[in-house]
Amino acid sequence: MTKILSRLAGMVCLLLLVASCTGADSSFGLGKTQDRSNAAASAQFPSVDGTAQPGGVAAAGQPGNGQEIARVYFAPVVGAPVPLVAALSKRLGAVGSANGVTLVPQGTPGMTNEIKGYFSAFTENGSTSVIHVWDVVSPSGQRVHRIQGQEVVPGASADPWASVAPETMDSIADKVMSQYILWLRNAPPPAPQPPA
Repeated sequence: MTKILSRLAGMVCLLLLVASCTGADSSFGLGKTQDRSNAAASAQFPSVDGTAQPGGVAAAGQPGNGQEIARVYFAPVVGAPVPLVAALSKRLGAVGSANGVTLVPQGTPGMTNEIKGYFSAFTENGSTSVIHVWDVVSPSGQRVHRIQGQEVVPGASADPWASVAPETMDSIADKVMSQYILWLRNAPPPAPQPPA
């Protein structure tokens, strides 16, 4: 019973966090600067030329196969510590580039989607669960898809993140990118925009 209550409490907290960040006005991370208490929001990630780029994930160059299928901005991740976000960022850049998804800075012309990630971690019965939810947002600011998952790793401590290794974040990055690409290939084409 304690296991069920612990898991339920963790999921409720994450759902409340996601609900508060994805309100109808879609103001989180869309062209506005917000003060975030989470250290990951102010992390610096390397760009393709080696300089620092605030927030988001590491920018990647053209995909290895030369065929770009999407240009994506990953907003600063909420809920995970900076070192693990850095591992996630590096892996998303590599997997994206290898599969035709170019990671770009916010506001890049021709951006396909913005993706916002939310994390929560909790321990139970000697293991740690990492829950992740990703909102895929259109250039007009509407959420068009949601990706979610859970990873369970051995080990438990007062700080659940202490049991999470960078390899876990690599696994999450692989799954998120795979699910995004699968959705992208099956998504209906966007409605044509009226001339300005």
